[in-house]
Amino acid sequence: MPHVGGQKYKILNEYQILMEESDEKHQINAIEMTKRLKARNIPAERKTVYKDMDILMDAGIDVVKGDKGYYIASRVFELAELKLLVDAVGASKFISAIKTKELVDKITSLASLDDAAQLSRQVVVPEKTASGNEKIFYTIDVIYQCLDNDRKMSFKYQEWTLTKEMKPRHGGKTYIVSPAFLLRNDENYYLVAFDEDSKQIRHYRVDKILSAEMTQDERTGKAQREALNPQEYAKQHISMFAGTERTVTIRFEKSLIGVVLDKFGKEIDIRPDGESHVKARISVAVSPQLYGWLTGIGATLCFPDEEAKKFKAYLQKILTQ
Repeated sequence: MPHVGGQKYKILNEYQILMEESDEKHQINAIEMTKRLKARNIPAERKTVYKDMDILMDAGIDVVKGDKGYYIASRVFELAELKLLVDAVGASKFISAIKTKELVDKITSLASLDDAAQLSRQVVVPEKTASGNEKIFYTIDVIYQCLDNDRKMSFKYQEWTLTKEMKPRHGGKTYIVSPAFLLRNDENYYLVAFDEDSKQIRHYRVDKILSAEMTQDERTGKAQREALNPQEYAKQHISMFAGTERTVTIRFEKSLIGVVLDKFGKEIDIRPDGESHVKARISVAVSPQLYGWLTGIGATLCFPDEEAKKFKAYLQKILTQ
């Protein structure tokens, strides 16, 4: 057959049709394939479809010839894996409602017809506010550009006001940082970076970043950045709240051992303290968020003494208020 119309793209269309419409329960024979191609304005004959299927098989595509036609036997993602991806997108507060729907639709398109229908039935996306920083994916792209090119990043940072609006912090100050890595924690996305002003490691909510740009200056703070461990950083900063990092001892009921290990990891030092309590040594950023977390589970901060006094003062202040 002469190469007219969309002939040179025919095999690509056949592959696309198989990916979108076929599985073991939905096999497509040569006649059905020619009809689908003609609907795309691509003339086709049965014998050329057979040859194309052989080419796809020879190329390593998992096309199987069944008793009723051809189909794709395996895909990049299994149904359970796609469900996990959809759930992760739905649970991410930093992704707006509109973008969540777009991403869920794209993920669902990776499944076969039956799996896509099943996935659509099973997907439960939590309600989200319509508002959100729609430029968050642009910001993430800029961050990765800075990491790939070893460059600093500039941006403005937002904060909430009493009128429930977001406004630039510090009168629209431009922040200059040297990105270290991105970190997902407490359903939010954070940029961990070396801050040029304080000469310290700081973190920033990615959805609160505006006007992100890669600068022409090389990153600084190499020693501080290379000393970081993403997992440890997340454990040490309760709800990603900044504070002075210290090694402290906390005391809590034995029944809460799972809660503490889930929060700080199984590597922490733990020892019994009486019949019903346990003490644990943890490295953590001491902050009001840590105090709030300890209060929530009924734990106490007992060492060092100066930190224990600060924790008691925190509790006393709550009582007096």
